[in-house]
Amino acid sequence: GTLLASIGRRRHSSGLLLLAMDDWKAAFGEEWDAVVLGTGMKECLLSGLLSVAGKKVLHLDRNDYYGGASASLDINQLFEKFQAGAPPSEAELGKLRDWAVDMVPKFIMAGGQLVKVLIHTKTANYMEFKAVDGSYCYRAPKARSSGEFGRVHKVPLTPKEALSSSMLSMLEKGRMGKFTMWVASIDCGKPEGFFEDGSFRDMPYWTRVGMTGRKKMPLTQWNGDQFFKDWGLEAGTIEFLTHVCALYRDESWRSAPALEVVSRMQLYLESRTRFAGMTSPYLYPLFGLGELPQAFARLAAVHGGTYMLNRDLDGSPVFGPNDLSLEYAEDGTVAGVVNHDGEEAVVARTKTVVGDPSYFAGKTKPTGSVVRAIALLDAPLAEMEKDGASSCQVIFPAAQCGRCNDLYLFLCSNAHKVAPAGKYVAFLSTKVEGPTQGMSNEQIAHRELAAGLALFTRPGAPMPLHLFYDAYPTYAPLTNGTKDRVFISESFDATSHFETAINDVLDMYQRITGETLNLDALAAAASAEQ
Repeated sequence: GTLLASIGRRRHSSGLLLLAMDDWKAAFGEEWDAVVLGTGMKECLLSGLLSVAGKKVLHLDRNDYYGGASASLDINQLFEKFQAGAPPSEAELGKLRDWAVDMVPKFIMAGGQLVKVLIHTKTANYMEFKAVDGSYCYRAPKARSSGEFGRVHKVPLTPKEALSSSMLSMLEKGRMGKFTMWVASIDCGKPEGFFEDGSFRDMPYWTRVGMTGRKKMPLTQWNGDQFFKDWGLEAGTIEFLTHVCALYRDESWRSAPALEVVSRMQLYLESRTRFAGMTSPYLYPLFGLGELPQAFARLAAVHGGTYMLNRDLDGSPVFGPNDLSLEYAEDGTVAGVVNHDGEEAVVARTKTVVGDPSYFAGKTKPTGSVVRAIALLDAPLAEMEKDGASSCQVIFPAAQCGRCNDLYLFLCSNAHKVAPAGKYVAFLSTKVEGPTQGMSNEQIAHRELAAGLALFTRPGAPMPLHLFYDAYPTYAPLTNGTKDRVFISESFDATSHFETAINDVLDMYQRITGETLNLDALAAAASAEQ
């Protein structure tokens, strides 16, 4: 496979190759197993997975750059996007070429599904990753009207961290230690037995040590509320376990199956020890997530796929505003993707189309909106400095902010090659909860992100060198795509981690192929080959 047909080769600034005008016509003249629209992270992951599965994939983007809504911007592009006025200054911001700001930054759970996808597809060979230093939880002041500021606490999961944490009372430190040891020790896939009588008859159980011996726990029948009630943990402890460790975005953990809650906490604990020396469960690529679409472009080329950005060799666009529309067969299933060359329609024949919501007007529904604040800093948070951390995630549980949805803070630095030495980039994000009509992005951000923005205005805080505000609508497909073979991803949510995004990707893959990926087995096989 090639990223470029044999005529008119020229390198893009990324090091990848572009298709010349004659080449795209040849590509559209072929038949493809799948055509993917958009080079966002989800679309690139699906393109790579389909390519590795032996599918012939044509990957198109109406933009002349990789990444779509999740693109990585240099400092000049960032200032231009947010109309910052004066151009960026090296005197203020350090070496300008060292900035790489991801528009949808998301940390990667070290033991999670995305790492298994990267290993399975061997895309990890094209990238370098570094552990994220800290995982923190926000606690509001006891009296919110007192003028006091909330605090950021390191998540205490090891016995040593629990003993030194100001988040836990003395009695709770012991309970927390026993709880985390139990979570780490059980096998969620192997119950210890089955109830022989009573209301849970024939249901599986797991056990823990109780006051009078071993106690049976019906984790498949209990919900999260019942599970934590049985353990008797304090409300504040349950809050950071469910929101910061199990990564629930709201209070849905209460009705979720207890076994699911435990599995999600196990993933957090296991990710903490996935690689030597980790102090959080997260990884992030050097130079940011902008490397990810390009790594998958290389992967697609190896497996016979073709990538096309919207730029001819002379810089002129290949696709017009009405191009990349869909053509359907008589039975209502998709038959191809249409591009126009003057009056002539050129169709890339395919029976499967995949893409992000921006390509499918009328086939998606609004699901809300996300608001973000992007801060360029010359110092880390005080809590990070104390821990010697150069990168971190902070989760603000909704109840601590008087909200229904959590807030997320992503912070990275020169350690991950996304900022010059001594500089930091921070993203605050959440789902918008109130009305927005007539409001600017800045006004929306100050209402929705107040608790997070206060971290930069409290005494001694690192004042942002620049602060940008952004809000965007989110969409989901109207149908699951199995009927017309048009599979649409969901917009990126406000989370600062990849877990919800990778679940959407794997669910789409199952609908597209009819097969469920056994990533544990596939990643193990790929690792063994290496």
